[in-house]
Amino acid sequence: MPELEQSYSLVWLRAFYHLRSWASAKPRLLKLSAAIVVGAVLFGPSVWMLRVIPPLWRDLDAYLQVTQPPGTATILIWGPLYCFAARIPLYLGYALDCLTAGAPFPGPGFFLRPSLTDSGVLLLVLSQHVALGFSALYLIASTSRLFLVRLMLAIAWAANPLFYVFANCVGSETLSMVFVLLLGAIGLRIIQHRRRVPRKQWILFGVLLWLCILTRHINAVLAAVMPLTFLFLTAFRSIAVPFAGSQLLCRWRRLRARSDLWKASVAIALGVTCIIFANASLRALSAAAHIPYHSTVGFTFLFRLDFLAALPAEKRNQYLDEVAKRTSSPEVKKAFSILRSAAPNGPNWSTQAFAKQVQLSPSPREWNLQVAKLCLLLNRVAQACLYPPSKLLLSAVVSDFKKSQGSTIPSLVQQLFATTAFHVSHRGLTPNYASLSTFRDNSPAQIMAIFEKYSYFHRWARISYVAFLFLWFINLALLAVLTKVRKEEVATVFSYAAALMLVGLLMMLANCFLNVFQARYTLPMWELTIVSLAVLFGKTMDVCFSPRIPSG
Repeated sequence: MPELEQSYSLVWLRAFYHLRSWASAKPRLLKLSAAIVVGAVLFGPSVWMLRVIPPLWRDLDAYLQVTQPPGTATILIWGPLYCFAARIPLYLGYALDCLTAGAPFPGPGFFLRPSLTDSGVLLLVLSQHVALGFSALYLIASTSRLFLVRLMLAIAWAANPLFYVFANCVGSETLSMVFVLLLGAIGLRIIQHRRRVPRKQWILFGVLLWLCILTRHINAVLAAVMPLTFLFLTAFRSIAVPFAGSQLLCRWRRLRARSDLWKASVAIALGVTCIIFANASLRALSAAAHIPYHSTVGFTFLFRLDFLAALPAEKRNQYLDEVAKRTSSPEVKKAFSILRSAAPNGPNWSTQAFAKQVQLSPSPREWNLQVAKLCLLLNRVAQACLYPPSKLLLSAVVSDFKKSQGSTIPSLVQQLFATTAFHVSHRGLTPNYASLSTFRDNSPAQIMAIFEKYSYFHRWARISYVAFLFLWFINLALLAVLTKVRKEEVATVFSYAAALMLVGLLMMLANCFLNVFQARYTLPMWELTIVSLAVLFGKTMDVCFSPRIPSG
């Protein structure tokens, strides 16, 4: 028996030796196999969703983004990148239908006024799922060196319906979501360099930031991520200098603090450059479309004034009179007079009140000039209301911000089904919808029944954003304890994770100041916090199970 046991031991040792030799000889094959496994987990929900759920539509905005010609709406009100990039798969789908039917291919004019087809919309949604899958795979691969940790993150990622439902929905938030994931991954790669950051990574980060801003204007706030990260690092290392045990360690910490401060200055310069370049791109597109360039902040802020509808008439008029005194412009005073005389009647009453002031001209050029003039007026209205904000406005902002902190992932997902169901029952608003399978083959009740039927959409119902943030702090504390035990320095990861989370909250706060609360506005806040938690979790597992590798 001892001889038999010894022979079994030899067999296992030989098998282990051959497996180890094979792994050493074929590391690329192992890496590819691991990536395929993680990718299969990440793409699983997309495959299921494409089979079971029809393409969703965010709201009327999504319809206008992909069907309207280049103009004020598709360049200035919404970020132009999605408005025009989405037309490529729409064109390919339409061309495929033409090829099947033996009809001539559509000409370049299709990109000015696209026709919606099932094939085109399906290709658009499919491309969004593919982009989501690969960007998530790249992010997860950046968070940890260990396959099992990547697999755990992929399973947790796939269990969350938030990103997949947005990928299955037409609207600019989807492309923004993908770019933010890539931006988070590149930012993580940047902070992993202890000394000099390769120029290519700075350039790639800048390009992604520029694309983010061209997708959604609010994404300009993302320019604060890397400066905050390196400023946090600079502060941390500067505070730690007096506690150094030796002059050599003290000098080393000072040098690292200076290096981080230099990186912060580079990040600030890069962020400002991207914002300027994005603004220049909008001006160039406006010139190409023969429309006057103007900011649309005032137009967006007009929806924020809907909070006045809930106030008593006397209190509302008192507020409007107060902010009207802040300006000497007769046009702006008249604008507040229009708001005062317009009795609140349902949502967007303030927008409807001003829409009546714009007479639709048969000439597109004259209409664009009228809209530009109105937007400039609304910018001055917003300036009067925001500098400084009154107690009433601040109260509305705080109320909406509290709503965002209590939001859940299912509530955000449900809104996308609800907006689709609304347009199923109001097909007259969007004539091109009628021929699409989402609207042709479903009733509003059937659309909402899909959301109610599958438990996948409800698993996170008990976890609000505040609860999720609590989990974030627990992971942060756990990592702090582990790094102290393992004698590792993870200040860079701490700083980066904190910067991501804070910028997400800052974007939510900016939305609360500029617009009335909607569940979909919480997407950047949720996304950046989820990315931040993934970074923390990946580093925590690496500290636990990897050989000790000092890191900054």
